[in-house]
Amino acid sequence: MPDTYVIVPGCSDLNRGDQALAWETREVAQDAGFFGKYAIVSETNEPVAQTRRQGFDSIAPVLEHPSRLFKNKQNMEYTKALKIKWGIVAIGDFLRSLMLLSPITRGVGLALSSKRNRESFNAIKSAKAVFMKGGGLIQTYGGLSSTYSAYFWVFHMKLAISLGIPVYIMPNSFGPFKGPFVKSIVRSLFKQCRLVTAREEFSQEMVRKDLGISIPLFPDLAFYLKRSQRMSKKDVAKHYDLPNDRKWVAITARPYRFPGSDNPEADYVHYKESLIEFAEWLYASGYMPVFIEHTLAVNAHENDGACIREIIQHLNPMHYRFISDPDLNCRDLKAIYSFCDYTVGTRFHSVVFSLSEGTPSIAISYVGNKATGIMHDIGLSDYVLSIRDISSDSLKSRFSKLVNNEEAVLKKVDDYKTRCTARRQQLITLMQQA
Repeated sequence: MPDTYVIVPGCSDLNRGDQALAWETREVAQDAGFFGKYAIVSETNEPVAQTRRQGFDSIAPVLEHPSRLFKNKQNMEYTKALKIKWGIVAIGDFLRSLMLLSPITRGVGLALSSKRNRESFNAIKSAKAVFMKGGGLIQTYGGLSSTYSAYFWVFHMKLAISLGIPVYIMPNSFGPFKGPFVKSIVRSLFKQCRLVTAREEFSQEMVRKDLGISIPLFPDLAFYLKRSQRMSKKDVAKHYDLPNDRKWVAITARPYRFPGSDNPEADYVHYKESLIEFAEWLYASGYMPVFIEHTLAVNAHENDGACIREIIQHLNPMHYRFISDPDLNCRDLKAIYSFCDYTVGTRFHSVVFSLSEGTPSIAISYVGNKATGIMHDIGLSDYVLSIRDISSDSLKSRFSKLVNNEEAVLKKVDDYKTRCTARRQQLITLMQQA
């Protein structure tokens, strides 16, 4: 029987950024000598057919999200009633899952688990290693829910460690670590892992300062993703009716709840209005705005299409294009971004895909260190806008700056990509030595 490996936390084909990180985690791990069968953790209601076609298996989470029992697919805000319902479910989940972490109580915890949870437990128990794919999920912003969030995101890795399975955390963004016991939860995990890596300096420094742990730095694994060769720019232009006489500007947008805002609804409206005005300005300036549904989702609050459709209904239908195709995988999207002349991305992996293919980009940051941190490391901090401070004027001025400084921007991107190549081999060596 071949060795087996599990990639956590949960992901599916809906989020093309997470998909890329899971696929590239296997690529790097195999190059480091971890040969065998790989499985991803995925919620049972989310599609994984594309990932299965890549040779992966899938397993359900051992600890599932409390929203599984109280779902509202159109939910764009966390109501107090919903939080209470999730909290009640989370308490039961916490007690059961906590039992699984100790050999003394593990039998009871398994008896209280569903059949699919037990099957997933056994898959992790039999794994040769567990890898946390890249991303930026270990971050909390205060309040009691932050404690459970931290526990939830580290649980599968803690479970693996309790079973004697080595854990490798691939290049991630970390922090902040606000909330009761969050730092101790994350610190305990990191100290028990075989390897922990950051994907940008801001997170590396936050882990050193807040957790007292030094970790190495490597690029986001999506920089290494190979684009699809099954489509050409000519094919894309024909299929999506993209003009040849205008430069294409890829735009990714997403629903966002603006946590911590005094008026989140108004802030979200302002975000969309800014993109509406910016898109019309782009068209008037001779460009073609191309809205791309980078991330699909079961729920509206994560589905980019829900936000984009609210934007384009205010645009002249001749002044934009909209690419929405669930059959496209991460490699396909990377090819499409490579055919574009510029990208303005709220979904940060649309920016990573674009930059790695030489498409100058602006990032709209919304949470954590990922956008600000990675753009800083490339030397492109001037091309990051906060979603909280965005306006049509700031988008226009920043885009104009990008166009005027395109050569210098691409030089910095090329320099970073050269460093990426060397750092990938260093990561492989470190995994082999860990």
